[in-house]
Amino acid sequence: MKAEEVKQIVRERYGKCAETGGGKESCCCPSEATSLSFAAEHGLYGQEELSLIPKIALNLSKGCGNPTGFTNLQPSEVVVDFGCGAGIDVILAAHKVGPSGKVVGVDGAPQMIERAKESVTEVGLSDRVEFRIADMEQLDLLDSFADVVISNCVINLCPDKSAVYRGAFRILKPGGRLAISDIIYTERIDPQVQERFQSTWAGCVGGAIAEDSYFEIVRGAGFRQIEVVARHPLPSKELEAMVCCPGPEFTPAPAKEDVAVVQGKVTSIKFTAVKPI
Repeated sequence: MKAEEVKQIVRERYGKCAETGGGKESCCCPSEATSLSFAAEHGLYGQEELSLIPKIALNLSKGCGNPTGFTNLQPSEVVVDFGCGAGIDVILAAHKVGPSGKVVGVDGAPQMIERAKESVTEVGLSDRVEFRIADMEQLDLLDSFADVVISNCVINLCPDKSAVYRGAFRILKPGGRLAISDIIYTERIDPQVQERFQSTWAGCVGGAIAEDSYFEIVRGAGFRQIEVVARHPLPSKELEAMVCCPGPEFTPAPAKEDVAVVQGKVTSIKFTAVKPI
C-alpha cells in the first residue's frame, strides 16, 4: 500500500476503536502487567499509576509500555506524546511535569483526541495539556519546543519512521530526550511474510521492522546515547492479539501460518535517547 493509504487505514481503525470504547486490555501488554514487580521489570504501568487514569483511557490503551515511567520527567518540562490515543500517557506525564509544565498529545484519529480530551477533563488536568490532530510525519510544532518526546507502540504503525524521528529531533531542545516503547523484530523475517503483513498493515507487525534497522533510523535522525531499558518478547497469546490491534473487529487477522513464522521474533522494546547539545 502507498503511505497515504496506510495512514488512512490506521486512522480509521483507531478512530472506530475510540468510537466503540475499545476493549478491556491492551493489545500488547499482558494482564499481569499491573503487578509492581512485573511493571518495573518490563517498563509497564504499576497499580499506583493506573489508579490515576479514568476508565475510558484505560479501556482504549493500546500501548506496549510506559514511557513516562523510564524517562525521569521533571516539573516544568514540556512533553510531546506521539500517538497519544485516549490520553493515558498524557495524563501520567501531566502529573509529573506539574502545573508549570506542559504536555502536548498528538494523534491522527480525531475520535481518539476527543476521548483524550474527555479523559483529561475528568481528572482535572486540562490546564496543562493540549491536543493536536496531526500526522506525526509532518508536525507543525516549533523547533526546540520540547524537553521530552514520548511514544507508546505507535511509531511501528507509521510508514515513514525516518520522518517521525527527524521530526522528534527537530522539536526537541538540545539535550532533550526520547522515551519510546515500540514493537520490533529481533531478526530479519521472510520478505514474503512481511509483504503479506504490509498488504493489510496487520496490527503492529504490518509496519514493524528489524531492530538493527530501527536503531539505524534513530541514529540517522541525530540521536545519541541510545539505551534499551527493557524488552518483552511477545508470547503466543499476546502476539495473536497484537497482530489484530486495535482489535479483531477493526483489523483483519493475518494467516496463522504467517503469525507462526514470526513467533519468538516479535518484541516490545523500551529505550531512551538524547539529542546532543
